[in-house]
Amino acid sequence: MSTEVPTIVTRRLRADAVRNRAKVLEAARAAFAEHGAEAQMEDVARRAGVGVGTVYRHFPTKQALAEALIEERFDATIAFVRRLVDEEPDPWRGIVRCFEYCGGIQERDRAWAAVLSLMAGGIAALGPRTHQIRELLALEEQLIARAREAKVVREDLTAADMPALFCALASVVQAGSRNWRRYLDLLLDGLRPQS
Repeated sequence: MSTEVPTIVTRRLRADAVRNRAKVLEAARAAFAEHGAEAQMEDVARRAGVGVGTVYRHFPTKQALAEALIEERFDATIAFVRRLVDEEPDPWRGIVRCFEYCGGIQERDRAWAAVLSLMAGGIAALGPRTHQIRELLALEEQLIARAREAKVVREDLTAADMPALFCALASVVQAGSRNWRRYLDLLLDGLRPQS
């Protein structure tokens, strides 16, 4: 009977730790989306309703917390583009939806827009995210190949062009333009086949 109590306590602590980590990530997502790199760990703790020590137990530095958020965002983006590859029957619409998704996320999350700006320096600039970038580019190449085959995009468009295009869109969003969709329309017009 004495061996059951520590087991119950351990499970409760693990469940609490999991809940606290989720609350910290949710609060950090909001803080980084609002303040970008200027977000503070104390603000994250306040938003999460936990002590700052709890934040530091899960994420020893602000960089570690930012990395966890970036990994989540890349995973969500990869999942979205994979759904486009698997489910979007219209090749041009697949390209458009990919950019709309990216622009919408950038508008809501300034920190993500800043991360995408790093892509201008190549995938090496993102360090530990290199494998995720490669996976994302492979999926984007599938979208683009299908669009090239349907002759709805330029023949010379490749996935290698995408980081710079996303970076351009991120720069517009970071500059504070609420009219980023107009710039997206201009960008998309440039992807159409040359007549």
